[in-house]
Amino acid sequence: MNVRILALAAVLLPAVGFSQTWTARPIPATGETVARVVMGDANELVVEVTNTTAATRDSRVSEVSFVLPNGYQLLGGLPAEENPNWKVDYIEANERRITFQSTLGCVDDGRGLARNESARFVLSVVPPAGGTDSATERMAAGTYARDQCDGTNYTFNVNNMPPWTRAILAANVTLSPRVLAVNGTTVARVVVENRGTSSATVAVDNPASTTSVPLTTVSKDGNKSVAVRSAGVFVANLRPTAAGAVAARVRARTTNNASNAPLADSNMADVGNLVASADMDVVDAFSGDQVTLRLIVLNASTANTYTQVRPRAPVLLGRATATLVSGPSPESVAQLAPGASAQFTWRYQVSGSPGASYQFQAQVDGTLNGSSVAGDAVTARKGRIVEHRVRLSQETVSTAATGVTVAYTVQNRGTLPIYMVTLFKPAVNYFSVAASGPQPFGDWAVSTDATGYSWESETGIPVGGEATFRIAYSGFTAVTADTAFRHRLELNQGWNDPRIRVEATMTLLAVTASPDVERLTGVARDGSVTLTWDNPFNHGGTLVLRAEGTRPTTAPTSGVRYAVGDTVGNATVAYTDEFSSASSFTDTAVTNGTTYVYRVFNADDQLRYGPGNQPTSQGLLATPRARVAGNPLWCYSVGLASRHQPVTELGVGIFSSYNDSIVGSLTNTVNPSVDGAERFRPVKLPGSIGSRFPVVPLLGRPGQQWLVVGDQTGVPAVLNAATGEFLWRNTTLGLGNISSFPVTQLLDYANPEYRTTYSNVDLAIFATRNPSAQQNQVVALNAATGELIWRYRPGDLGMVSGGMLVDYATNRLYVPTKSGASAATLRVLNSLTGAEVARLALGDLEFGVVRNATSNQILVTANDGNVHGVNPTTFTRVWTVAVRTNLSPAFTHFARPQGRGFVVTTEDNRIERYEVVEANGTGVPELLWSQPVAARPTGLFTLNLNGSVRVYVGAADGKVHQFDLETGNETGQVTVGPAQRIGVPTVDHTVGRLHVGTEDGRICAFPVPF
Repeated sequence: MNVRILALAAVLLPAVGFSQTWTARPIPATGETVARVVMGDANELVVEVTNTTAATRDSRVSEVSFVLPNGYQLLGGLPAEENPNWKVDYIEANERRITFQSTLGCVDDGRGLARNESARFVLSVVPPAGGTDSATERMAAGTYARDQCDGTNYTFNVNNMPPWTRAILAANVTLSPRVLAVNGTTVARVVVENRGTSSATVAVDNPASTTSVPLTTVSKDGNKSVAVRSAGVFVANLRPTAAGAVAARVRARTTNNASNAPLADSNMADVGNLVASADMDVVDAFSGDQVTLRLIVLNASTANTYTQVRPRAPVLLGRATATLVSGPSPESVAQLAPGASAQFTWRYQVSGSPGASYQFQAQVDGTLNGSSVAGDAVTARKGRIVEHRVRLSQETVSTAATGVTVAYTVQNRGTLPIYMVTLFKPAVNYFSVAASGPQPFGDWAVSTDATGYSWESETGIPVGGEATFRIAYSGFTAVTADTAFRHRLELNQGWNDPRIRVEATMTLLAVTASPDVERLTGVARDGSVTLTWDNPFNHGGTLVLRAEGTRPTTAPTSGVRYAVGDTVGNATVAYTDEFSSASSFTDTAVTNGTTYVYRVFNADDQLRYGPGNQPTSQGLLATPRARVAGNPLWCYSVGLASRHQPVTELGVGIFSSYNDSIVGSLTNTVNPSVDGAERFRPVKLPGSIGSRFPVVPLLGRPGQQWLVVGDQTGVPAVLNAATGEFLWRNTTLGLGNISSFPVTQLLDYANPEYRTTYSNVDLAIFATRNPSAQQNQVVALNAATGELIWRYRPGDLGMVSGGMLVDYATNRLYVPTKSGASAATLRVLNSLTGAEVARLALGDLEFGVVRNATSNQILVTANDGNVHGVNPTTFTRVWTVAVRTNLSPAFTHFARPQGRGFVVTTEDNRIERYEVVEANGTGVPELLWSQPVAARPTGLFTLNLNGSVRVYVGAADGKVHQFDLETGNETGQVTVGPAQRIGVPTVDHTVGRLHVGTEDGRICAFPVPF
């Protein structure tokens, strides 16, 4: 029987002689009342063991063995530095057991622990995740102590052990600047990471001083919601009111006090006149590496000049060995004038066993007016001797950077190869991983889960070797000042071996100016303009400039405080605040009929202003108007062209888009002050939105409406019309450019054949506008999930720009295309399967296909000036009307069905109505009337009011024109803005309103008829 089996057997056998007792208790960190560890993080759990036996035997505790609770991961351990005569005897990672033995033999004095003696052990552990803090963590059964010499067992009930706390929050804090005068200001930046299983609302208590130097909290960030695997960054402005070295000790907690992060101490700051800060370049050294210690000295006084400034020899703290290689360099500085600084460096070679720490304390001396002056002793951060570490290719990165590939080089100086490397996701709200993400190489395969990215190899990283793992980041979230975030990795030497944790920091750099506000919009009403924006992360206040008729041309000066009414160039300060979270402002100091241009500048806590270029550098245009005939009820400004036809949810509101964003406005006929207000903040898609989109109900979601949208990067999506939240987005289809109107086929309105095929599915159908006919396709997706149902990609499909048509009665889908690889530009598909039913050669088709409900014919508008009628049964062309010849393009929009004919707008500035004349018996629509439109008309919309039908069309003269359908006479018009292209109007007949978008970035509502 070997020694290990003997030892385990001794645990199970009855104790020899009298029962002996011992205690084990977790040791709280300085300032804590209980020991704390963080879920999912590598932690140092310090356990103190005491021999509490009665004085009846001479047995000593010379072996202790700890078993961690279920779910814990054991990384390793060391005896505490104050009791070096112990060693780790063995580790069983799968059993979560670590055993320590005295290094002194049975006949050596001082072996183990005599009665009432204690020793401390540092366990490296990774606790499991949970919903909230657990305050009842104790060692598991199997924990024991014994005298390895005489076999005496020491009894211990683990349930009597004082518990430690397993926390969901981790925090670290930095101070900047670290050298300052008394009553100066330093900023504590606290990065709080959520390692739990759900979002947490987090607060940071006022930082406390670790020394006799008082720290006054001048201001501090309020509560923040921190999602799982995310980080919250909290800022506290501190004022030290006495001289001396000090660190800030910070507690982060949930606002309900259910969870507390372990106390975190900042780096050391020095306050006074002759002040210094110490730092070290390497804190994870291999034994034999060289490290550099740096001491920066500042004369913070305004009058004193110090001479003969020289550093003392640094003092080494810790159990590692440090051999001076060179330094200090320089040896001294002859003079240090007010505000001047000096830098001293040393080079050391460090060595020791893995886990041994090294830390340096430094101090400076000088002479003032002939008398010696000593600075404060300051310490650099602590380093350790390691066997494994990681190096980052970018230790700092600008938050303005995009598409950055970071290389993580893992170096192995251990005793076994490394076969698996896992990068835990760094704060996901600050580091956005690109679609390409982690990159495989060699025989290293990549896998991804919710927590991180893993590389696995059969050959691994050999002892003494290294390997580089790369991951692409698409972008980084802005920070208010340089902020360091941890990047943590786990290394696996084998499934039965303890895991290894290594980490490094990547610092996100703040830009020189504060970032802009985002998603700036405005609503102009009678006597007011309401601006709304999103504050960026780096936000302290907002400044709004307003100019009449033109953009504000002069930016505010950073560091300058402005008041409402101040003049800045050609503009007036309309609004300003500081230390505010306000994101909306209603300007009532405006005159109806006057056009204003606004620029909104974000300011940080240091009064650095952003560029003010949202939505563009041209600012946001708004014209308040009285609610009288001919004027809009409201205009919603987005700052970028918004000429897509608005989509109406009758009596409730409208939806539209600009660039890459979807917007929604409310219809309120009772309260003018909220009429036209946003339903939700603009929702961004990955790319520009090329057409209007449908708003529809979906199966199983009564009382809700949904927006079916595609963008020009090929991402289809469905959004909640009330909240703007995505139901789903499908980024995996590889569609390319979606620029046409998506269509839906809904079960609630479907025929029996559809219901037989799809008993519980609505279809959302998208088509593409790619240059290559081989790439163009039509896809039908499950409207509730985005799952692919069918795909039509024949290889000769031209670009689809206009809207498709679903014929519910026949389950047929009509797809208009441009000619390309095939002259067959109208494809007819089975909407249930995507199978092609027919194809017709009708010339280039860039406008939507529509159905005339009266004639039951499909109307197809061709670029060459022809409008075709297609039989939906035989799929043959019934008639063709040559609206224009020798004019290309001929139309500005598709022919809208009316009666048994259609109404159309043409590129030569006409609006015309065609109708079947029964007396002629041809069945072909004939021209009834033709009227000029002032300038390039857009598409049109009709309103039937008490049997009187009016036609509305926008034009490039900045107006919407109203025509009588029967006579063609223009019976009214309204001016939306100065001469510019006006979009296709839509009419909400339930409330008598017309909505239309403009080139200058507005969406306006008018009462109809004019």
